[in-house]
Amino acid sequence: MENLRRKGLHALLAWLLAAGVLMPVLGILFRGFSSWMPLLWAGAAILLLEAASFRRSWAIAAGIALPLLLLLWIVALGGYQRLSDVLIAVSLRLRGLHSALPLVRDDAVLLLSLAAGLIAWLAVFPGASYLPSLVLCTGTVLLLWLTDSPELIPWLIPALVPLLLLLVADRHEQTPLWRVLPWAALLTALAFLLAPKTGGFVVEPLQEKAEEMRKAIADRLFFTEPRDVFSLSSEGYYPEGPSQLGGKPEISEHSVMQVSAPRSVYLRGVILNEYDGHTWRNTTGGPRYLWQSPQTASTRARLFDMNLPAISSENALLTAYPVAVRILSGGSSTLFVPQRVRELTPGGDMVPYFSNSSEVFITRNLQNGDTYEILAPLFRAGDPGIGTLVAAASSLSDPSWPEIVSLYTTLPSHLEKPVYDLATEITAGLTSPYEKAFALQSWLSRNCRYTLDVPDHPANVDFVTSFLLETRAGYCTYFASALTVLCRMAGLPARYVEGYLAVPNAAGEAVVSGLDAHAWTEVCFEGFGWLTFDATPGRTTEQLPGDDAIKNEPDPSPAPVEPADAEPQESEEQPEEQETDSSASAESDPPAAPPAASSFPIWILLLLLPAALIVRGIWTSPSLRAKRASAEEARLEIWFRELAAALAAEGFVRNSGETVISFTQRVDRTGRFSEALGTVGECVSLVRYSTASCTPGDTALLETAARGVRKELAPPARLKYWLRRLFMPAARRIRL
Repeated sequence: MENLRRKGLHALLAWLLAAGVLMPVLGILFRGFSSWMPLLWAGAAILLLEAASFRRSWAIAAGIALPLLLLLWIVALGGYQRLSDVLIAVSLRLRGLHSALPLVRDDAVLLLSLAAGLIAWLAVFPGASYLPSLVLCTGTVLLLWLTDSPELIPWLIPALVPLLLLLVADRHEQTPLWRVLPWAALLTALAFLLAPKTGGFVVEPLQEKAEEMRKAIADRLFFTEPRDVFSLSSEGYYPEGPSQLGGKPEISEHSVMQVSAPRSVYLRGVILNEYDGHTWRNTTGGPRYLWQSPQTASTRARLFDMNLPAISSENALLTAYPVAVRILSGGSSTLFVPQRVRELTPGGDMVPYFSNSSEVFITRNLQNGDTYEILAPLFRAGDPGIGTLVAAASSLSDPSWPEIVSLYTTLPSHLEKPVYDLATEITAGLTSPYEKAFALQSWLSRNCRYTLDVPDHPANVDFVTSFLLETRAGYCTYFASALTVLCRMAGLPARYVEGYLAVPNAAGEAVVSGLDAHAWTEVCFEGFGWLTFDATPGRTTEQLPGDDAIKNEPDPSPAPVEPADAEPQESEEQPEEQETDSSASAESDPPAAPPAASSFPIWILLLLLPAALIVRGIWTSPSLRAKRASAEEARLEIWFRELAAALAAEGFVRNSGETVISFTQRVDRTGRFSEALGTVGECVSLVRYSTASCTPGDTALLETAARGVRKELAPPARLKYWLRRLFMPAARRIRL
C-alpha cells in the first residue's frame, strides 16, 4: 500500500509539472488555445510510465516494447513525416510565419503533450532534487517573459506546486511528501491571489533594466513582429498607388541621412524580384536571419557575395571602404547599405537582420540620431577593369547560380514580341554577359529622355512596354524597370532595387534627402555575383562628384539602335535626377561614430552561464555520483568527500599528520554541529585501514552526517561551499 501511495504521489506531481509547463507553451504557439485534451494525453503518458516502473520485470518489458513501437510508428505508420512536418512548422512559427503550424496542430499538440509528460515524469523521479523542476519552471517563465505573454502566467501555477514541494522536501528529508502537498498547493495559490494586480511596488530602475534585457533577448531570438518596409512612395513616388508604377511624382526634399563615404554609393533599401506589368514585388520568402548569428554566416555570405569573386590574387576593385551613416529623420526599419556588405556595425540598441532578398533591417523603425557603419566594396558597372574582372570570374564555380537564374529571369507571359526583339537587337553580336548588360544600360541612357513631367499610366497597359515602345520618357523607376526586364529578356539574371544615391562632396560628406531617392538595377554574373547598373541619364554618362580618381570604362555596347517606328528624340537638356547641394553637406556636422559592436554577442553568455551552473550543480551532486558508483566503498568515499567539503567551508580542515578519528573528534569538541562526527571518523578508518567490508549502513551513516552538516552551515559558509563545488575541481577542494 505504501508503494502504491508513493507511485500515485509521483504521478500526481509529474502531471502537475507537465500541465504547468505544457499549457503556456501551447498558448504561445497557438493563441487562444483552451483544450483540455493535452492534459489527458500527458496524464496517460505519465500513468503508463508509472505502471511500467511498478515492477522490475514490467520496466524491462516496457524498455524493450516502447522503442520497438516507436520504430514501427516512424517507419511503417508515417510517423517520420508527421514528426518532420511538426518540427518544420514550429521552426517557421519561431521565424514569424504563422500559416504552417495550424495545418499540423493536432500532431503538434499530441507530440508536445507526450514529450511534456515524459520530461515531467523524469524531473520528479524519486531521488531527483528540485533542480530539474526549477529549470523547467524557470525556462517557462523566461519564455512567457520573452514572448510578452503575461496572460498565460496562471497556467504556470500547477507547476509551482511540485517545485515548492520538492524544495521543501530537499531541506526536510524526513518529512513525507504527501503531508507537504496540501501546504505547497495552498501557498502557491495564496502567492498568486495576494500578488498585486496593478500598482504594486516596483523598483523603476530594475524594471527598466529588466525590460531592456527582455527586449534585447526578444529582438535576437523571437523577432517576428510586423515592420515598416522602405518604399519610394515615402518620398513622393508611386502617385497612382503602390500597385502601379509611373505618374507625376511629388518628391519630398526633407533630409533623410548624413553619409560619409570616399565616393558615390548606392544605398539599397528594398530589392524586388517579380514584375507583373504594373509594379515590382518581393516573393523570395519571409525568413529573418540575425545578422550577427554564427548560424547564419553561410547564408549571409551567399546573399551578399562575401566570397565572390573567388579570385586568388588581390584586386583593387574588391577593396572594402568604410561608409558611415547617421539618420536625420525617422522612417522605416530598413537599413540602407551597399550590395556587398563585408562588415556591419550597428549603433546603440539596433539589432540588424537580413532577408532572402538581401534586404537589411532592424527590429524597430529608424529614429533621428541612429548611426551605423558599413565596410563594403563600392564598384559599379562602368568602373575601370570591372568587365575584365567579371570575365575572369565567369569560369569559377558558383553553386548558387542555378537558383539565381531560376528566380531572377522570370517574366510575365503578356509581354509583347517587339520588346523581346528590341532586347535582341541591342545585344546582337555580343557574347559577354557583361557587354550585353552594359549595352542595354547605354541604349536606355542615350535613347530615352529623363523627365518628371509624365502623364498617369493607363491601368490596362504594361508599364515597361509603354515606356520602351511609346513614350521613352520617364524617371528612375521607368529606367530601372526597363533595364531589369530587358536584361531578363537577354537571359541575364536581374532585379529591381530602390534606395538612395549618396553623392559626397570633396570632403567625403553628403546630406541625403528625398531628392536623392533612386531606383536602379542589379545584374548577376556567374562566379562574380551581383553588380549595380544604373540606366537613368546623368548617372552613368557623366562623371560624378567625389569620383575624380575613377574614369568610365570604354562603352562596349554597339551604336544605339532605333526601332523603325520610333520618332527622333528632340535635343533638349536632360535634368539631373535628385540633385544634392554639396555645400549643405560640407557645413553639416560629421556623422557621429557608432559604438563598436562586440564580435561575440554578450547576451549568449548571459543565457549560457546560468544553464552551465545548473548543469554543473547537478553533475557534482553527491547523490547522483553515489548512484553511479559501482561499489559500496566508492559510495562511502563520495559522502565522506561531501562531509569534508562542508566542514572545510566552515573552516574545519584536517591538518597534516592528523588522523580521520582525531579530526572528527576535534570538530565534535567545538559543539558547532548537532551531528556526532566521532563515529563517522571511526567508521571511515575501519573501512580504510582494516579488512572489514563496507556495508550500506556505513554509507547511510556518512550520508546522514554529510547532509546534516551541510544544512547547519552558516550563510557565508554555505556560499563558500557552493562556490567551491561549482568552480573548483574536486581534487583541490578538500584534504581527505
